[in-house]
Parts: sequence; structure tokens; C-alpha cells
Amino acid sequence: MSKKSKKRNPSTERKKHVHSPTILRIATTITPGRNVIVLLCLLGSGVAEGIGIAGLIPLIVAAGGARSGGKPSAFAGYILHAVQSIGLPTDPLYLLLVSVVALVGKALLSLLAMHQVSHAIAEVATKMRLTLVDALLDAQWGFFVRQPMGRFNAALGVEAMRASEAYNAVSLLLAHGIQALIYLAIASAFSWKLALVAAGIGMVMMLSLKRFVVTTKRHARKQTKQTKRMLMRLADTLLGLKPMKAMGRQARFAALFAKDVRALDQAMRRQFAAKHANRVLQEPIMFICVGVALYLALTFTTIPLAELMMMSLLLIRTVGVIGRVQEDLQGVYVAESGYGAIASAIDDAKAAREELRDGQTPTLKRGIEVNRVSMAFGSKRVIDNASFVVPAGEITAIVGASGAGKTTLVDLMLGLYRPVAGDILVDGCPLAEIDVMKWRSMVGYVPQELILFHESVASNVSLGEPSFTPADVEGALRQAGAWEFVSHLSDGMNHIVGERGAALSGGQRQRIALARALIHQPKLLILDEATSALDPATEAEIIRNVCDLAARDGITVLSISHQPAWMAVADKVVRVQDGRVLEVASAVAVPAAR
Repeated sequence: MSKKSKKRNPSTERKKHVHSPTILRIATTITPGRNVIVLLCLLGSGVAEGIGIAGLIPLIVAAGGARSGGKPSAFAGYILHAVQSIGLPTDPLYLLLVSVVALVGKALLSLLAMHQVSHAIAEVATKMRLTLVDALLDAQWGFFVRQPMGRFNAALGVEAMRASEAYNAVSLLLAHGIQALIYLAIASAFSWKLALVAAGIGMVMMLSLKRFVVTTKRHARKQTKQTKRMLMRLADTLLGLKPMKAMGRQARFAALFAKDVRALDQAMRRQFAAKHANRVLQEPIMFICVGVALYLALTFTTIPLAELMMMSLLLIRTVGVIGRVQEDLQGVYVAESGYGAIASAIDDAKAAREELRDGQTPTLKRGIEVNRVSMAFGSKRVIDNASFVVPAGEITAIVGASGAGKTTLVDLMLGLYRPVAGDILVDGCPLAEIDVMKWRSMVGYVPQELILFHESVASNVSLGEPSFTPADVEGALRQAGAWEFVSHLSDGMNHIVGERGAALSGGQRQRIALARALIHQPKLLILDEATSALDPATEAEIIRNVCDLAARDGITVLSISHQPAWMAVADKVVRVQDGRVLEVASAVAVPAAR
């Protein structure tokens, strides 16, 4: 397999995500500045908590020692000595005040950290959504042919939200990880044996409950997979719902949805069961281990009761924080599958990025030449050594049966695909040397499968471009022969056309699509089977409008069709069969391109 094919192999991309350091990647999704602020706040919070706990230790130990007539422990003595060395009082009230202030400071720093995290959570979803949209818009056209659109619907919706949850889970993991280290440090300063016992109990607890973490991770991935499958099926079904209802066959799809939902339900139940089992079982495991440790300490050691109480407090607190770290890791695994899905979509789209180079500014004064062009998709050749010329300012019809290769020829002329052999020239300049974005900006394109949005007529014509005024929209509608019916709609240009234009007839949708193609005054108008689904009278009216445009404004028209009506009005007819140009009939000779 070549390097190029490996680069664009989706399965290779997915494997890369599985083995990549997901937690690190999640943590670095947002800007480094915000991550630094979050980290500093969490560190400050952990240190403040450590100071608060450390301040309580000599109080408890000293109080217990005073009542029993003993001396404070070495660690309590160290703390008292450190306080005295910096000139601070060591009376119990002052130490208590220091602990209270430190713990309040810890709470305030934690709130500040979580405030930054809340902004970061929203930033993660926003950034990943915008990155995905940008990557999709920059991808090659061939990428979309191979991808189900429901995949990107899921990525922009559910998976982007779970990516935010993944960042939140990583932040909590980091916070509790810092707390665990600080508590282990305090326990170690108090007694290295205590720290060792705490670490040992934490390890036993984590290993005992590891299977629940693994189960959660496995079923979270299944949940993501099933959700994506369900959304993709739903998107495809809704696009073709009318014929299914017309044939009474929607019950089959309802059964498929029910199967997807049941699989999703099973994955969610097992995921939640494993997650809650881990949380519920932590406490009994922890108290059993702590109880055994205390029993051994009381039976085989002479540690003063006050110090033993302090050790128990530190032990429970340290082990509890270690347990929270495991819960947070489980939370990361729950959300990381969503993060991985949208990250995979972004990476796949970026890998399919269309290579656009600066080139010459195109003109269309003489025509477009297709010179010995061949095209293949894999091992299947769809265009074979085709040659013809599209004269500027005239109507050229490319005709042939469905699947003959007509649309592929147009895609090649627009630079959506690159031929495997031959050249396409615009006024003698190879398309590879032309600024393809400027070339496409000169084109008005009307496809066979119209895409009208659930917006107003004006929005569908202007596509939201703010530079187009209502007068521009009206002018384009008049050029397309659509103004007569639009002006009689209840809201005129502000009339909502419905989902995919369902509130309009086929001919009306066709005229609005034509107006959309004409509003930016193109040099080349391409009609790709644009009238094949219309009745003869409507088709004849649209053809008449196009002919008037070509004659009045000098627009070059390229019509892809298998309808005889276009052959009757075309200045040139190019007949295509099985990817080969069999016949070119032209009434006007066009100078050959250089």
C-alpha cells in the first residue's frame, strides 16, 4: 500500500486514535493560556488544603498529648518549630485560624479553577465544531461521496458535547490527582509507614475495581458507535421518507430504529451499572482496609490515641481522594469515545483537504477545451480520452444516457476532480495553473438534486450573503422566471419554502435554484440534469429563460442532459456514451486553445 493510500485510510486513522495519548490530547484542546490558569488554580487549591490539614495536625496531636501527659509527635514538633521560626504564634487558636483561612482559600481557588474550567468546557465544544466545519468545507469533493452525512451530524451535536464532558473529566482527574499527591506528602511527613499503607490501600482498591473501569470504557465506546449509527440511519431515512410512506414500507425502518435503540439502551445500562458499582464498592473496600490497619496498629503498636486518630483521618482522606481519581478516570473513559469520534472526523476531513494553489486569474472569452481527458475511480475508468470544446457565449449540451459520464466531465471542468490523463484548459490556460477558487466564483451551478433550505425564498437565493440586497434577489428571480410566482406568495420573498423546498412545486424549486446560480452574475452557467424531472411545458419555459439569458448577457451555458429539448436549442451538442465522446456537432467553429 502506498504512503498516500495509508494517509487517507479511515481505518488507519481510527487505529491512530486508539493508541494516541487521549487524555493529553483532550487536555491540550484549548489555548495553553487557559490551561495554565486552570493548572495554577488547582495547584494553589491543593497547597492551601495541605496547609489547612497540616495546621490541624499539631492541634489534634498536641491536645491528645496534653490530656495523656505525653509529648507531641516529631511531625507535630516540626510544624510548631517551622511556625516559630518565621515569627508566628503557636497557640492553638492561631493554628486553628490558619487552618480555617487555608481551607477557605482552597475553596475560593477551587471555585476560580472551576470557573475557568466552565469557560474551557464551552470552548472545547465550540472550537471542535468550528474546526470540523472548516475542515469539511476545505475537503475535496470526493471525500463527501464516501462519507455518510449522519456521521457529521452526530459529530457536531452529541459528540461535541461529550468532548466538552471529556475535558471536564480530565480537569477533575487533574484536580484530584494533585490532592492525592499532597495528601500522600502530608502522610509521608507524618509517618512514611502511614503513606505506604495509604498508597497500598489505594492500590488494592483500584485493582479490585479495575474491571468496572474497563467495562465502562468498553460500553461507552459501544454507546458512541450505536448513537452514531442511529443518527446516520435517521438522517438517511428522513431524506427518503416520502417514497417509503407512499409505499407503506416505513415499518421496516421503524424496526431497524428499534434495534438500534435497544442496542444503545443495553450499552448505556451496562456503562452506568459499571460506573455506579465502582463508586458504591469503593467505600466498603476502603473501610475494610482502614479497619484492618487500625486494628493492627492498636494491637501491635503503642502509638498514642491522638496520633492514631490523626493517622486514621489522614488515611481515610488520602485513600478517599485516590478513589476519586479512579472515578475521574472512569469519567474520562465515558466521555473520551465522543471526543475521539469528533476528533476522528476532524482528522479525516483534514486529511482530505483540497489542495488549492494560487494561480492565474481565469477568463472565459474563448472557451473551455477538454483535451484527451481520462478519469478513473479506483480500477473503474469512467472517462476515456475525451476531447471537445465548450465555446464561450454559447449553449453547449452534453447528452447521453444516465451513467455515461456527463456529470464527471463537468466535475473535472470545475476542478472537483483531477483527471488521470489529459488537460482541461480555460482560454488556453491549463486548469492546474488557474486559481480554482476564482474560477469557481465565475460559475453558476444548478444540480439535478436541488438543495433548498428551510428558510425564506430570499435566503435560499442569496445564501445569506450580506452584500446581496433585496433588489439583487428580485433581479435574479426575474432572470430565472420566478418572480411571477414569488410575488404572489403570502410573504413574497420572505416566504418559507419548507424542508428541502417541500412547500413549492418542482418547477418553482428549479427556478429558485436557477436564481441562486444567477445572483452573482456568473460567466458560466452549468445545468446538471436540472430539468430532467420537470414536465415538458415547465422544461420548455426554463429553457426559454436560459436562452434569453445567453443571448442578452453573453453567458456561456453548459447543459448536461439526456433530454432532446436541449439538443434543439444548443449551439453545440456533445454526445457521451460509456465515458467516451462519440459525436460533437457544432454550428460555430471555436479557435483551438493553445
